[in-house]
Amino acid sequence: MAWSKTTFSRNGALCGSCGGMVQKGAEGWTDASQPRGQRVRCLACGPAEMVTPTPSADPVAGSSALRQDKRYRGANNLKGAQGEYLMGTYLAADLAPGAHVLTDRKVPGDSEANIDHVVVASTGVWIIDSKKWTGEIKYRSPGFPSTDPRKYLTVDGKDRTSEIAKIFRLVIPVAQVIADPSVTVHPVLAFVEAMWGIKEGLHFKRGKGPYEHEGVLISGGHSFIELINATGPLTPDAVESLWRKLDASMPPR
Repeated sequence: MAWSKTTFSRNGALCGSCGGMVQKGAEGWTDASQPRGQRVRCLACGPAEMVTPTPSADPVAGSSALRQDKRYRGANNLKGAQGEYLMGTYLAADLAPGAHVLTDRKVPGDSEANIDHVVVASTGVWIIDSKKWTGEIKYRSPGFPSTDPRKYLTVDGKDRTSEIAKIFRLVIPVAQVIADPSVTVHPVLAFVEAMWGIKEGLHFKRGKGPYEHEGVLISGGHSFIELINATGPLTPDAVESLWRKLDASMPPR
């Protein structure tokens, strides 16, 4: 079927585009083949194929973690909600104009997992996983007497390096949606209000920015945002198009 103009002679209806009421006796557009809730358009909005999709409304950062906390009463869920919310405030305050944020979005192809924040800017797409861990966090090599040159992420001395690679469970599905290898996807593990070891604390205090571990940025607080704000290869039109593509593929959780 196709859209056809009609007069709503018996009852009014809600426009599936703007949400406004098409009053009884007024003209509008209908198409019964459309999904429920999308079968009516007011005259101003017109048929769906004539309308630019409206971006989804982002939830407040941390909303899905808070729902999990209410359901299961787990301390980790509440800490996760805190971390996501605080990161949302940092992004709102510090991102340069022209960057777009998608908050608390479903991972493509995975109905259970979510991504805390996706930022689309001229520098590329940034996948941000916010952490609010308790304990002293360090990122360093074992040091003397060990000769191991590798660096490890530890919390109160416990090796948590394996947590870094888990972010690729989020990165790869997003890259598949983008389907353009020229667009750089930046994974970020951001520790919010963390207690860092002395060496790491001085590193961030001196403005040296995040560490990098096998392609993943490890950031204290929001020190990585200046990297997002740098001048990148994507034009404003490309950023807008990419943001809308990801918005359509990753609904709010």
